[in-house]
Order: sequence, then structure tokens, then C-alpha cells
Amino acid sequence: MMSTGLIFGTISALFGLSHGIITPEQYSHLVATVIGSAVIPTLIANAYFMPRHLRPTDVGDTEAMSEVRVHR
Repeated sequence: MMSTGLIFGTISALFGLSHGIITPEQYSHLVATVIGSAVIPTLIANAYFMPRHLRPTDVGDTEAMSEVRVHR
């Protein structure tokens, strides 16, 4: 569990299941939705945004190019 939303969502779904408020089928759907609400935005962010330290440097930037080393 990586965030408060995941923790709160799964605990509240488990509370509902253990107190008979929701059925096991509803519990499964709720937990899948909670997990999906964290995983899907992460996948989208990873697909469209690259961290600054992984971006290619400008050709004219000789200082930055001198720091880049190619390992073979």
C-alpha cells in the first residue's frame, strides 16, 4: 500500500465486508477499483512523462556532455 487512499479504501471496504454491510462480490469490486485508481494514473504518468535526469541533453551543451559516460 503506497498511499493513504489505498490504505483507507481497502480498510473501509474490509470494514464493510466484516460487518455485513457489503457482500464479498461488492468487496472484490471495491478493492479492484481502489487499486486501479492508483495503478492507472501511475501507468499514464510513466507513459507520457520522463524524469529530467533521463532526458537527452542539448547538442550544444558541452559541459553536460562531458559528464555523460558510455559504458561498454
